[in-house]
Amino acid sequence: MRQHTLPRFIAVMLVGGLLAACGGDGETSVDDGSGDAAAASDGEGLEDGVVVQMDGESREDYIDRLYEAAQEEGTVAYYTSANDVETQAIIDSWDEMFPEVGFDPVSATSGTLLERALLESESGNVQGDVYHASSGDVAVLEAAGAREEYRPVNEADVAEEFKTEGPYVAASYLSYHPAFNTDLVDEADLPDDWMGYCDEEWRGQLAIDQEGADWIAGLLAGMGEEAGMEFLQCLAANEPRLVRGTSNRTELLAAGEFAVMLDGYGHSLREFEQQGAPIRAQRPSPDPLPVMPQFEMMFKDAPHPNAARLLVEFFLTPEGQQVWLNRNKAGVLAGDEQEHPYGELMEDAEVVVLGPGEADFDETFQIFNDTFLGGEAPAP
Repeated sequence: MRQHTLPRFIAVMLVGGLLAACGGDGETSVDDGSGDAAAASDGEGLEDGVVVQMDGESREDYIDRLYEAAQEEGTVAYYTSANDVETQAIIDSWDEMFPEVGFDPVSATSGTLLERALLESESGNVQGDVYHASSGDVAVLEAAGAREEYRPVNEADVAEEFKTEGPYVAASYLSYHPAFNTDLVDEADLPDDWMGYCDEEWRGQLAIDQEGADWIAGLLAGMGEEAGMEFLQCLAANEPRLVRGTSNRTELLAAGEFAVMLDGYGHSLREFEQQGAPIRAQRPSPDPLPVMPQFEMMFKDAPHPNAARLLVEFFLTPEGQQVWLNRNKAGVLAGDEQEHPYGELMEDAEVVVLGPGEADFDETFQIFNDTFLGGEAPAP
C-alpha cells in the first residue's frame, strides 16, 4: 500500500489495484430491445455474435465494427443514479457520436438500482446493459455473478493510476472533502487532522452521510484499522448529524443547519461555491482524502452486448469524459487536455483510492451502522 503527497495536482494511493452520485428519484422503464447479435452468423472478428478486436486491427476499425453491430441491436440500456440533467448530457453526447443507436436510461436511487440489478441477475431476466456504479456496488454485483468482463480498447488513453489490476473500468471518480459554512466558521479554526474533529468544541456541529460506508472505508484504509476506528468512535461521541444524500447535506450546510460537513463531494462543493453559497471546502484536506472511482460495469448476459461495449468505449473518449468535466466531476484520461475541475482541492493531499476488490464493503457498512446507528439499519 503506497501513499503519495500531492505536490500540485493529484497523486493516487493504490491499495493493490483500484477499488454516487446521488440522482433521480423516479425509476424509468427500459426498452427490452429486439436486436440479437448472437443470432447472426459468427465470422472473423465475432465470438457468439459479439464483436472482438482482431489481431492487428486498429482501434478505429474495431470501434466502427462495434458501432455497426450495435446498430443491429438498436439500443443500449444504462442504469444510473445520476440526476436528470446529467443523464440528458450523456444522452446528448452519445447521440452526437453514435446517432444510430438508441439510449435508454434507467434512473433511480443507487439502492433501488442495485436491488433491481441483483433481482434481474438472480432471475436470469437481465434487462440492463451497463451499470454506472461505485466500488461497493461493483463488489456486490461481482459477488452475485452479475458482471461481464470487458477490457475496452480506449483504456489505452486512461492515466496509469486509474488502470486497474482487476477487471474494472474506471470512467470518473468522486472525492470526499470536509466543507464548512463560512458564516459560522473561520477556516483558520478548522483542525489540521481528522482527530481534531473529535474535540469537544465540534460536538453537535458536524454532519456526515447517513450511509457513509464508502467514506469510512477510505479512512480506514488510509489511517489503518486501529487509528481509523479510534477516530470513528470519538467522532460518534461528538454526535454528528446523519443526513442522507450529498446534495441534501450540502444544501443544509449552506443554510447553516450545521457548521461542518466532513464528507462532501468535491464536484458538488465546487458547484455550490460557484453559485455563491456560503460554503467552502477545507484546503488542504486532512489526510487521508478518500477517493472512490466510478465504474462502467457491463452486465453478464446483457441483451445488447455490442451496444454495451460501445457505451463503455464511449465513456473513455474525450467526448464522453467531457460529460463528467462539464458537471465538475474529474475524468481519468492521461495528459494535460483534461483540466481538473477542482484541482486546488486535491493539492498536497494524501489520496486513498479504493476499488471493488480492495475493501470489504459489507464489513465497513456494518462498522458504520454499529458506530453511528447503534447497529440499526439506516432509516429509509
